[in-house]
Amino acid sequence: MDIRVSGHQVDTGEALRQHVNERLQGLAEKYFSRSISAQVTFGHGPHGSFSCDIVAHVMQGVILKGHGQGNEAHPAFDQSADRIEKQLRRYMRRLKDRH
Repeated sequence: MDIRVSGHQVDTGEALRQHVNERLQGLAEKYFSRSISAQVTFGHGPHGSFSCDIVAHVMQGVILKGHGQGNEAHPAFDQSADRIEKQLRRYMRRLKDRH
């Protein structure tokens, strides 16, 4: 699984990188047998908040995007990861309904 964590004028510490890797690895193992690639970008939002954008390439042509904001980086990531997970659930449900 290829996960790239970067910060736009934000320092991404080791604890944050580890949290991102654990959460996205869990999502990948839960929904897919093959690996996924993801780009996680942290930045500053309005009024001193943090923003997090996730772009995940799951299968051929399937790209999931999630955005989250919070007072700290961890809640911002959790919010965007929840949105990615919701999109994954819907996508997998759609695949099961077709077969």
